[in-house]
Amino acid sequence: MALRHTLCTVVLSCFVATPTLAQVQGGVDEVVRELGFALELPVSKSVAATGTLLHVAKIRLPEAEFVALTESLPGTERVINQAANVLAADMPKDMASVPAAYDKLALPRDQIERHRTFILDYLRKNGGRKNVASLQKAWTD
Repeated sequence: MALRHTLCTVVLSCFVATPTLAQVQGGVDEVVRELGFALELPVSKSVAATGTLLHVAKIRLPEAEFVALTESLPGTERVINQAANVLAADMPKDMASVPAAYDKLALPRDQIERHRTFILDYLRKNGGRKNVASLQKAWTD
C-alpha cells in the first residue's frame, strides 16, 4: 500500500511540477511586477508602461507573431487594455509616438529604452527567446 501511494505521488507530482516551456512563468504579470521592482515604479505605472510597449508590438507585428507572444506571455491583452484605460485610448501606434504616451503617464522619456531592454532581457532569461526577435523588430523605429 505504501509503495502504491509513493508511486502515485511521484507520477502526479511529475505532471504538476512540469512547467510549460513555451510560457514565461507567471506571464506578463510577472514581467510587470519585476519591472516595477527593478526600476522602482509603482504597479500602475509599470502596467501602463508595459502595456504601452506591448501595444506597439500588437500593431506592428504580423498576427501570428503577436499570437505567439501572447501565448508566451499570458495576460498581454489585459495589460494592453489596462494601459489604454490609463491613457484614455491614446495608445501609440509606433515607437515614435511612445514618448508622448510616457509624458501622459508622467514617466521620464529616458526610461523607454530601459523598459524595452528590461522586457527583452526578462524574456531571454525566462524562456521567451523566440519572441525577443519579434519584439526587437516591432520596437525598431
